[in-house]
Order: sequence, then structure tokens, then C-alpha cells
Amino acid sequence: MKFCKTRKLTVIIFLLCSIVFLSSCLTSKKMDAYISEQYNNEIPRVNKRKQPAEIDYTLALPSTSSTISATESHTKILPLIVYWNIEERQTCTLNSRIATANFENTINKIAGRGLNQKLSGNKLELTVQQVPSSFALVDKTHAIWLIYAIHWEKVYIEPQPGGLVVSYKLFRNDSTLKSGLITVKRTERNKNLRFFQSWKSAVTEHLADYDNDVAAMTQQFVNQLMQQL
Repeated sequence: MKFCKTRKLTVIIFLLCSIVFLSSCLTSKKMDAYISEQYNNEIPRVNKRKQPAEIDYTLALPSTSSTISATESHTKILPLIVYWNIEERQTCTLNSRIATANFENTINKIAGRGLNQKLSGNKLELTVQQVPSSFALVDKTHAIWLIYAIHWEKVYIEPQPGGLVVSYKLFRNDSTLKSGLITVKRTERNKNLRFFQSWKSAVTEHLADYDNDVAAMTQQFVNQLMQQL
């Protein structure tokens, strides 16, 4: 019995030390610095030269900050008699201008595939109301206290809820011909880290998936828009 108590105490100390170790290895400052490097330490630029003359963009969520991301760290511990659950979470919010620049560049690139013809010389105003911008790197450790302590860990990237919401107005001179609101849901799902995969590798993959997902959502938006015009 004394052996079991000693072993349980040893595992508790190990788990608590793991929390401190993980917290010191990955901090919010390190996460933000790494994400900034992935975007070359600057907000992606919009290629204004490719913008169709008939389309104007406005933002309902303007951001004047040059900060690429803002990360917050949270740790939750559920210490029960026979079960422990420890959750270490790094929640990152990307600058909204990253997604809006992607949105504008994608539309400017594909507008010639039918959208410009659909406008027939009329003016289109697009107002971005919402963009997906947050994700979390989650590290969950579980421990069950039986005769021996059994513990396992799950680490994954968790995209936060949110989609692409854009309102539009179609003008002819000063008259509004049509207006509406289009919502495209986010399709990204949780993605587990592979064996021996580092958090940096996982974040790099997620950012690439994120950029591709925003471009795909923009394509879906254009498809819906062309049906409504």
C-alpha cells in the first residue's frame, strides 16, 4: 500500500513537472514570434493592380495593428481521486487583415472567370463582416489511478468556430440594384499531431491549410454571389 502511494505521488510530481516544462518550452511569445516569421513579419499585401475597376472592398472589422497574431495561454487541471485531466491550450488569434488580403487577392484573381461579365459594368461593393482567424494548439494529458498509474497524451490543432461573412451591394450610378449577405462556413477540423511532429511543424501546416481554406471559402462566396446577382 505504501508502494502504491509512493508511486502515485511520483506520477503526480511527474505530471506537474510536465506542465511547468511544457509551459516554459512553448509560451505565447514564442508562438507569436514563430507565426510572424511564417508571414515574413508583415501582413500580406493586396495586389491593387489586379483589382477590377467595378469592385470596391470595405471592412467592417478594420485592424490598424501590424501585429501578426496574439496568443493566450491557458491551463486547466481536473484532479479527481482516480482520474486527472490536464489541458494546456495556446489560443492564437491572427490579424484579420491576413484573411481579408487573401479574400481580396483571390477575388481579383478569379473575377475574370465570370464575375466581371455578370456585373455588366455595374459597381459592386463588398463589405467583409467576419473572417475565420483563430485556432488553438491543445495538449491534453489523462491519468487514471489504479494499482498503477496509467496516463496518455493527445496533442492537436483546433480551429476555432467562425466563417466568412460578406455583405454586398450592386450599384448602377447611385441606385442600388441588389444587396444581400452571404455566409460561408469554415470546414477545417481538428488535426492531431503525428508521432514526433514538433509544434512548429504542426503550426506551419495549419497556417498553410488556413490560407488555402480562406481562398476556397472565397471561391464558394463568389459562386453564391454569381447565383444571386
